[in-house]
Amino acid sequence: MNRALLIILIPAILVALGYVLVFRLIGLSPGYPRLILGGLVFFAAAYWLWPRKARSGAKGGE
Repeated sequence: MNRALLIILIPAILVALGYVLVFRLIGLSPGYPRLILGGLVFFAAAYWLWPRKARSGAKGGE
């Protein structure tokens, strides 16, 4: 797995766990749909911005 992804992913997971635990400790219901939507938006943006590998070979049958 790419090191840059881990550098971003591990703190994001820890923040999400902290979000859930803090809200549980103070007696509020954490907004799971909002948390899941935020995670999906994060991964969609990361996938969209991830650099693409160049294709090997030239087009046009050269």
